Amino acid sequence: MQRIFWRRLVAIGGLCGALSAGAAPVAELVVGQSLPLSGEQAALGRQLRLGADLWFAHVNATGGIQGTPIRHVVLDDAFDPPSVVRNTRQLVQQEQASVLMGYPLAQGVRAVLAQKLLVTSGVPLLAPATGAEWLREPALPQVFHLRTGHAGEAEHLAGHLATLGARRIAMAHTADEDGLGAVDALRTALIRKGLTLAGAATLGPEGLDAALTALRALRPEAIVLMAPTRQVAAFAKAYRGTGDTVQLLSFARADHQEVLAQVGSTVARGMGFTQVVPYPYRGARPLVREYRALLATYGPMDAASSYAGFEAFIAAKVLVEALRRAGGTAWTPGRVATALEQLGTLDLGGFVVRYGRGERQGGRYVDFTVLGSEGQLLR
Repeated sequence: MQRIFWRRLVAIGGLCGALSAGAAPVAELVVGQSLPLSGEQAALGRQLRLGADLWFAHVNATGGIQGTPIRHVVLDDAFDPPSVVRNTRQLVQQEQASVLMGYPLAQGVRAVLAQKLLVTSGVPLLAPATGAEWLREPALPQVFHLRTGHAGEAEHLAGHLATLGARRIAMAHTADEDGLGAVDALRTALIRKGLTLAGAATLGPEGLDAALTALRALRPEAIVLMAPTRQVAAFAKAYRGTGDTVQLLSFARADHQEVLAQVGSTVARGMGFTQVVPYPYRGARPLVREYRALLATYGPMDAASSYAGFEAFIAAKVLVEALRRAGGTAWTPGRVATALEQLGTLDLGGFVVRYGRGERQGGRYVDFTVLGSEGQLLR
């Protein structure tokens, strides 16, 4: 990360230095993020930080937003809701952030909303990295979504299962709001395809034995997983350990790269994952080419493309483009929120976003990928 940090400092310093000969110093746009930079979800947090950093570093190096530099402040929450609240309070009160973005912990966002930190500060939250439906219905004025919700992922999964000809479908999920909401979303989506959910089992802290027993008794042809990466990996390893080769599919809540790293290619082979942004590893989309080029320019030497990083990169681009279209330089929280709402339709070259009055679900992209026999990701 040293290369990014240094180039960003140089870019901001160059902007401020160039304008210091004028009448007044340039105000900065402070973008705040609360991310898990330690603990089990640290890999996710690092990718979300890196993706946003790439675009902000590029913008600062090329003149800022109408001359205004971006200061990206990231605080570690270790995927802990009370820490998310503390970080958010620090970001809006001490760091004077005009916009927050990329929060991946749904329960953390709920805790922030319960404290009314967004309402009292007027600071908008852009692109929370969660598909939680309760955060979308009803729409919250201060929250601008980039990724589709779990209902959109469920529709895609149901379509894939119908194409496979699967009839007995089961689900393993966490007992939190994300897990329970995804069960309802999948059940509804399956009904639309003329299918039914044969049953579901909870992945609880007491272990996997009860879930494995319940699901194997259903004799499913496919099992859909809705859980964090670590639990998806543990379930896949345990289920494959029984000798069962049933198709395993996961919502985008789990990261395929981390699952593969934890269980190996033999266990992970054939596992399917929904994705909420386009394939970031290669391709003809201009947006993907731009992301990969800036990753090579501003990323650390060992940087690799990732879905999480690409999602944060897209969110950073959406923010900057909304502010550029709105014009001006003094970016208060209210002006940022207005700029996002008035963005309208934005085609970034492979990913379309639309915001408007009362319209907060910006993106609706869903894709499906499968891990191959050697761990390669297939589309």
